[in-house]
Amino acid sequence: METLVRFVGVPLGYLVCTALRLTRLRAGLAVMYHRVGEPPGDYTFELVPNLGTHLFEAQVRYLRRTFRLVPASELHDATIARRRGQRFPAAITFDDDDAGHARVSAPILRRHAAPATFFLSGASLSAPFRFWWEVLQLAVDRGLHGQPEEIHEVAMGVQLLPAAERQAVVQGLEEAVGPAPADAGMRGELVRELVDAGFEIGFHTRRHEYLTILDEDGLSRALSDGRSELEALAGRPLETIAYPHGGAEAREAEAARAAGFRWGYTTRAMAVTPASDPLLLGRVECSFRSLGHFALRLSRALLKAE
Repeated sequence: METLVRFVGVPLGYLVCTALRLTRLRAGLAVMYHRVGEPPGDYTFELVPNLGTHLFEAQVRYLRRTFRLVPASELHDATIARRRGQRFPAAITFDDDDAGHARVSAPILRRHAAPATFFLSGASLSAPFRFWWEVLQLAVDRGLHGQPEEIHEVAMGVQLLPAAERQAVVQGLEEAVGPAPADAGMRGELVRELVDAGFEIGFHTRRHEYLTILDEDGLSRALSDGRSELEALAGRPLETIAYPHGGAEAREAEAARAAGFRWGYTTRAMAVTPASDPLLLGRVECSFRSLGHFALRLSRALLKAE
């Protein structure tokens, strides 16, 4: 089946999207990426694996050919404005603070004149920093904590811990794996490179906490702490947010709205439509399997929006 998808997925996906363009369907897609680089990773044993550069570039080419690419802040409005015959709008988005955004992904995007939005935390603008899942990955890889095939289950357990308990667990793992390397995270100059290249910067919260388990004060702090530092680098207010771990319901959306955000992205694998709450927009994850699988995943999301 995978071999069949690899060969027929692209033409079939393109055919579906082209056929849907002849309808009055108003829908758009946000596509979610994290890390791009070599060697490609394996989601079975990695929390945030690399998407190989060749597959990423193939996906960008497909998106450029099939959709009208817009920044994440423009997707909802572009969806509302779409008319019969026009290509569906799509937004390429990235989460987390990874130096590869500027060094690997951005050059590929620029080569294809593809806009993108980078949702950043800003935790490593001036000094090395690792998030808890990066520390956990190292501990598992070195045989210091759990089994590789159980890493996603272990990570979910850590993610749902109260902040103090999670910090205690991570501190113990950090003592086992050693300090963060000098190049850990994403410095301010790399963020500035993205801005200067014309890419959009969004907010991903400074500490990347699962917002649905925070109390009201914690939620308010999460939506504000670190935002001004990134705004200074972006040269404008940050009005678009991607919720950490995709976690947001009505309460979090209202808090984001009150904090001045106009658009918010979850990880619900659904298309954006005029009926979508602008603070609870869905995103479709990229495919690590093949370009054909990617094309079918996108067309399926559009079909479900019909």
